[in-house]
Amino acid sequence: MLAIAVVCLGFFLAVAAPLSAQGPGGHAEAGGHRGGFGGMREGGFPPVRQPMPQFNRGLQLGLGGRWWDDHGTARKLNLNPDQQRHMDTIFEANKPTLINLYTNLQREEMNLAGLSRTDLQDETKVFAAIDRVSQARTDLEKENAHILLQIRQQLDPQQLDTLDHQIASSH
Repeated sequence: MLAIAVVCLGFFLAVAAPLSAQGPGGHAEAGGHRGGFGGMREGGFPPVRQPMPQFNRGLQLGLGGRWWDDHGTARKLNLNPDQQRHMDTIFEANKPTLINLYTNLQREEMNLAGLSRTDLQDETKVFAAIDRVSQARTDLEKENAHILLQIRQQLDPQQLDTLDHQIASSH
């Protein structure tokens, strides 16, 4: 179950990271796992963030990022400017919630990574911290799915078929 949550997070990061760093059509680098439960590497330096490996993502409702603003994708789907504006409006209206949920996930990951040596010996505390990270990932993934479903509602059946074919061929 935790592996599924990690995979879902990777999908979300393709959408969430551009929120704080890039505008329409931007792409983000996926964040990775923190090094060790103690939160520090040898020498007292913070752990190095590694790129998240790509997995089969399971349910995928979009292409990652603001795919509707990508000229090539918009052309393949035959999106009209009104559809793109509606999709942008949906995304922008939900952006604060995404940012809040992503920030919460980062905070819970930091709390897990920062458990003390004493806390690491307490299975109840470790599992509680893992549960908080898992719940934060779940909340984020549900919100992401909610937004993507709203965006997909802007497409006609032919466009949905084309999008789903493009998603399937991207694996």
